[in-house]
This record gives sequence, structure tokens and C-alpha cells, in this order.
Amino acid sequence: MTLVLPLLSLTASTTVPKTRLRSTELPGFCIIPHASRPFFKQWCIHTIDVIRIMSIPFSEARQVVSELRSIYGKSKRESITVEEFCEFTGIGKSIVRMHLLSRAMEGELRKLGNE
Repeated sequence: MTLVLPLLSLTASTTVPKTRLRSTELPGFCIIPHASRPFFKQWCIHTIDVIRIMSIPFSEARQVVSELRSIYGKSKRESITVEEFCEFTGIGKSIVRMHLLSRAMEGELRKLGNE
């Protein structure tokens, strides 16, 4: 349902009709059910992820991350995406995403345990 309100303009000498939609007609993101929200939030790889995925020490994981950054021309502040990591190492995206999801679940369990 559209509502037409006559609004006066300071520069125009005539009334300009504007069409507005009611907010109840538009879907809001707050009413999206939790099950349909994207569960995968982390799209970048950190050093701790490299340690766990590749089972290597911290110093070697830092070297891998720095090699990735130099190959893709990224600064220290720019993050490495899952796709870039998978191309570099040859590890499948599903394995990396499973690891990241399990890491996120560990964090959620820690939060529940601290409450």
C-alpha cells in the first residue's frame, strides 16, 4: 500500500507528491529466522588457523602467512581470505571452513561456560 503525501518544497512553487512505503510492508532483517541466517561468519585466515589446519609450529605458520601476503601483495593489516589460503596450500575449502566453524563453536562454548 502506498501513501501519497503532499509535501511543500521551499524552492518550488507547487506541491510535489512523494510516494512512500510503509515500514510494515518492507521485510526487515530483524525478523529473519535464526536458522536462515548465515552461520559462517569468518571469511579470513589468521595465524592460529594455519597452526591448527596444517599442524605446524607458530613460527612456521607466521612464515606461511607472510609468504601469502607477499604473493598476493597485501599489507600486514589486510586479511587473507579462505580462497587465497586454499589456492596457496592446495587444501580444500570445505576442510578449512569446517575448521573455522569448529573454532567458532569452541568460542561460543567458552562464552557459555563463563556465564
